[in-house]
Amino acid sequence: MKRHTSHFDPSSGVILVEADIHGRIIAKSRLVFDTGATFCMLPWKLIDQVGIEIDQKDTIQTTTASGIETSPIVTIPRMSVLGYTVENVSCIVRDLPAMSGVDGLLGISFLKYFRVTLDFYKGHLVLAQRTTSSLDTYSFKLK
Repeated sequence: MKRHTSHFDPSSGVILVEADIHGRIIAKSRLVFDTGATFCMLPWKLIDQVGIEIDQKDTIQTTTASGIETSPIVTIPRMSVLGYTVENVSCIVRDLPAMSGVDGLLGISFLKYFRVTLDFYKGHLVLAQRTTSSLDTYSFKLK
């Protein structure tokens, strides 16, 4: 099984990953690895930079720390993280506070295609490509 590992500082409180966002051009972004985010999230400026058009009619309501917010949702043609590329990734367009020091969030809309392993002791994030047959190994029954 193909797998790629990234290293992070377990004491930092966040896991950061570098991503390439493919549109008309490719832009680099710094994202927080966030399994609690249903969708990836990227800032307005980056979406504009790569030439992805925003349709203000395509919106989604999300719950944030400050309440319920409505944001545009776009489809990223290709997104690359840790050597893997996923096509047609759903992404919310919203700016994070400037003091956050990151561009956005890497959420489930990208991560759902992988087996994800976190080792906080070693500071390792491992993404392994899932195959159709391996999807079946994740089902289980509670007794």
